[in-house]
Amino acid sequence: MTRHLALVGAHRVIVKGLALRFFLRDGDAWEPTTDADFQHAYELSLFDPDALGKDVLCPNARRVEYTTDEAWFWSDGASVAGMCTFDDREPTECAAMALLAGDAS
Repeated sequence: MTRHLALVGAHRVIVKGLALRFFLRDGDAWEPTTDADFQHAYELSLFDPDALGKDVLCPNARRVEYTTDEAWFWSDGASVAGMCTFDDREPTECAAMALLAGDAS
């Protein structure tokens, strides 16, 4: 039997003993967000942001996603990005993610 997990509206969610934390990019900083807001922003990223501004739904060809052992990152390819960190990490603790996203110094 498959069990489906529901979002609970929290910044930190425990799933099978693993702490997931949700962040959205705000300018140059990662800000904590609820899982529901994270999911909503992710779903919007699936569609072209320019077309959405004109009330037209079409796939977003600029969208990217990366997954490492530390986190899951997605971006709409324009101005919105999100990160779900694993094991209770902060985004700044995800070195491998920074390398994939080209943010490493």
